[in-house]
Amino acid sequence: MEECEVCGKGSEDLFLVDIEGAQMAVCGQCSKGKRILQKFSERKETQVAYRTTQSRQDEYEVVEHYGRIIKDARDALDLPAHVLAERINEKESTLVRVEKEDALPDDRLARKLEKALGIRLMTRAEPAEGKHPSHSKNEAITLGDAALIKKDKKGS
Repeated sequence: MEECEVCGKGSEDLFLVDIEGAQMAVCGQCSKGKRILQKFSERKETQVAYRTTQSRQDEYEVVEHYGRIIKDARDALDLPAHVLAERINEKESTLVRVEKEDALPDDRLARKLEKALGIRLMTRAEPAEGKHPSHSKNEAITLGDAALIKKDKKGS
């Protein structure tokens, strides 16, 4: 029995639906009013590939104070922001937002910056210690759980 990615309820019949551009496996209740792309039983191979891809992305994270590291490395090479942006084929405004830590660089941008500046921005992610108590190690947090966690933090 698989769990709905929205409400977390276990269900034999899951559907792949489009929810605001994201494809999610949901139960019959949560699929109401959504565009159904496939029945879950037809999607088993795709789901395995999706979960594997997601877990690989979670293995690395951006280091703390990444903006300062980028700015210091750029200054050490005496590169203006617009020149570095041109070298890595990104917008200058994107680079400036990342340096100010107003935006988190995605994996692709972080790798480009690492190569261009000779720095390390990505580090192996530590396993999360503060998971919600209703989840075991192998369970993913659903949207409903995220809402409960946010509600708990506001109440404290």
